[in-house]
Amino acid sequence: MNVAAAEAPIPVAVGTGVARRSLLWRVLLLVAIGMGAILGAFSASSLLAVNGSKDRMLEERRNLAEVTAGHVDYVVQQSLKSLDDVSFAEGFDLEDESLVAEQQALRRAYFGSIFSAGVYLTDGTGRVIVAEPSWADRTGVSIAERPYVRVSLATGRPGVSGTIVSALDQGPAVSMVVPLKNRSGQIVGLLGGDIRVNDGQLSTIIRPSAVGETSYVQIVDDSGSILASTQLAQVLQQSDHADQMASLIRSRQSASRGCHSCHERATGSGQNQGREVMAFAPVKSAPWGVLIRQAQDEALAPSEQLTQRAIWLGVPAFAVALLFAWATVRSIVRPVSALRLTADRLASGDLSQPVPAMGKDEIGGLARAFESMRVRLKYALETVEGWAGELEQRVHDRTHELEVSRDHLRAVAEENASLYEELKQKEAARADLLGKVIGAQEDERRRIARELHDETSQALTVLVMGMETAVSGPQQEHGPLREKLAGLRDLAVHTLEGVHRLIYDLRPSVLDDLGLVPGLRWYGERRLEPCGIRLSLLVTGSERRLPAEIETALFRIAQEAISNVAQHSRATDAFVGVSFLDDRVVLEVEDDGQGFDVSPLNAATSRKRGWGLLGMQERASLLGGTLEIDSAPANGTRLRVVIPLRGGST
Repeated sequence: MNVAAAEAPIPVAVGTGVARRSLLWRVLLLVAIGMGAILGAFSASSLLAVNGSKDRMLEERRNLAEVTAGHVDYVVQQSLKSLDDVSFAEGFDLEDESLVAEQQALRRAYFGSIFSAGVYLTDGTGRVIVAEPSWADRTGVSIAERPYVRVSLATGRPGVSGTIVSALDQGPAVSMVVPLKNRSGQIVGLLGGDIRVNDGQLSTIIRPSAVGETSYVQIVDDSGSILASTQLAQVLQQSDHADQMASLIRSRQSASRGCHSCHERATGSGQNQGREVMAFAPVKSAPWGVLIRQAQDEALAPSEQLTQRAIWLGVPAFAVALLFAWATVRSIVRPVSALRLTADRLASGDLSQPVPAMGKDEIGGLARAFESMRVRLKYALETVEGWAGELEQRVHDRTHELEVSRDHLRAVAEENASLYEELKQKEAARADLLGKVIGAQEDERRRIARELHDETSQALTVLVMGMETAVSGPQQEHGPLREKLAGLRDLAVHTLEGVHRLIYDLRPSVLDDLGLVPGLRWYGERRLEPCGIRLSLLVTGSERRLPAEIETALFRIAQEAISNVAQHSRATDAFVGVSFLDDRVVLEVEDDGQGFDVSPLNAATSRKRGWGLLGMQERASLLGGTLEIDSAPANGTRLRVVIPLRGGST
């Protein structure tokens, strides 16, 4: 009997091509929506990252301006202190008749300071009575009408000017004055110093802050004039933001801003229109301010590159993804449609046509399965008719055999019963063992689940919450993220201050800017005063700048000696003396502390010789000098270093 012919054919669905196109476009639509959502999220995150990068850049520029202003302020304060120290020179007395000591003190101050135009001394009316150098002598010139001089004479506080005409060389300069008082507290004169603004002295201070090819730094006064610039051609020009800079200097406020308006700036050999990013910070001890400027194209280059990459990569990626999705869906839909047609043909009873081969992938495997099913089904249909005829004969024969073997089957059944009982017991034992294995497996799963919940899950939760805060934070103007960012900024500023303290300990800028004696005074006061030790500093001979390697060696030796005084001496007074001779310079450090026995240190094989002493001896010997230590228990300690001067000094 032909079973296939007995079944009615199943009609093929109409509109197969429409259904196939519908599936294709549905998948493409879903892929497009997913890719659009991903691209939108990527664009939003990129925009947030760009805005955050710009904000951080502006904040960094303002911090750099504040740090630079702090350094300028430090140089101003050290310069005022060097003027104030002149009045403590030996024999300095403005009320006696002789001006020899005052002239010598001014000479030493001139050679040890940044007052490139000269230093001078006035009487109580503001009239110059002594000046240094000698060619800058302007005796009798009155500066009493200058505003900063009037304020200093009236209040007794130091004064710093903006751009003025120097009282000494009649050139453009900035001036600093310190009032002199007699024993009754009355102001009897002024000590002043002028710094030329066109010789690069002030520009040297701010040059390290000019980072980048288009970045430059300016020092402006409260009238908007440029006192110093890393681009020397700008000095003495009027700032293009003079009114705004003057207002910020008077209000003592820092500011940073983007380039909201265009203005001219010099680039190369011509004048081009460009936008700039500017950051400003006032100088505390002077009517000045520090202005850092940089072209927007360079300052915001990372942000602009990120934006361009998001545009140039996002759109092509979206198009490529759609094309790839279309090709992928089409490669799947076409063979699936062919298989559906084959399945409809098999369902209708047509087993004569083989299923076409469709490759070696999953769809090809499905086609091969359909083909195997077709072959077996065809073979089954062909053999079922023969089996139907034989079935009746076999049933008759089997019935007869069953009647004959009934007794035999009964015996076999009894034997099978005992085997069944044994099998049943073994099955029970196996079931019990399997239950224990499953229980142990469940216990292990429970333990792993608990560990994942207690450790990994909580860690992932904290990570997700942190990421959520980081992603959603910039959309809130005054949210927790801004507080976190503010905290990070404060931490960065605090860290920057700590780095500066480390830099000053490693290489104090006062040593490079002002010389050996101010450097020793700065380190001695900074190290000894917190320990309650009074410091006395005496300079003999003609104070002058020495070669850099000699100044560095003497400073490091004195640094180690002063550190030993602070840590080990238990002294109340310390003395530092520097003698400038024609052929050598002598450094002495002495304290009135508990002292120690130096005899073990003089032994060549002594193990008590410290690394500090070895370092001091090495520094002295490298320059051809000698180092002597004189100490005894309860008699204090005295260190003396002699360094020869070869080829003169600077």
